[in-house]
Amino acid sequence: MGALVWILGLCCLATVVVQPGKADEHLPIVLRMQRTVVSPVDNGPMSDPTETCTDRGIACGSCTSVMFCDHNKQIVGSYECSSIDAKRPYCSGKGVCTGTMEDKCKKPSELCPTQVEAKYSFFPVPGNCSEAVYCSATKYATPTTSPSASYAFNFDNQSWSLRKTAADCFEVNCLASAAQNKVYAYKPNPRLYFYCAASGPLTYSCGENEAFNESKRACEFICRAEGKFGIPNGSGGYVENRYYSCLPGANGTVSKVFKSR
Repeated sequence: MGALVWILGLCCLATVVVQPGKADEHLPIVLRMQRTVVSPVDNGPMSDPTETCTDRGIACGSCTSVMFCDHNKQIVGSYECSSIDAKRPYCSGKGVCTGTMEDKCKKPSELCPTQVEAKYSFFPVPGNCSEAVYCSATKYATPTTSPSASYAFNFDNQSWSLRKTAADCFEVNCLASAAQNKVYAYKPNPRLYFYCAASGPLTYSCGENEAFNESKRACEFICRAEGKFGIPNGSGGYVENRYYSCLPGANGTVSKVFKSR
């Protein structure tokens, strides 16, 4: 009898041990100080030659490269810092590769839109839903990637969210010829939209209570919650004596109507 109880107890313990844990619904976004394997982020022409030789020696040829100069103040050779050490991809001072970018090199990225509240600092990467960029106050983009392919970027929550359906991963391949010169609303939150240029995607943002209409190629007011909302006049203010009124609908949604004050 004692042996039987011991065996049953061992089976129950094994059942508890092998039971898989439940995945977290949302995970915070953590910026890594070192480079991560993510898609290239356009922060301006950092690798283009921006410096000229002023003396014989070694100097920074750009924000990411080192150049060699001769007595005639001519460039006789150069190399990318990342080709030597991936953890030191930037050039600083007198041709020294480092892991910290100089402030003068932190140029605005086209993936960082304007007209957004300070609470939004992470934005989607159009071609990969498992990637995002952190946009600084100067709109410099720092790329980051999700901890697992099971998670996608969630703009509303500013986090990684567990992917449950195909719709949870919205992507636009702006490099495809069919996508060139087209505008796409960011389906998870159509307040954001992308323009696919030949040079790469550009991210834009509508106003706080607006959504991008692809067919009209314009931002339109939408009801996100009940209440009264001012009508922008296009000059930073609001139209006098008129406003949007969002009321409950029969199916639980809200509708838009105009009313005079």
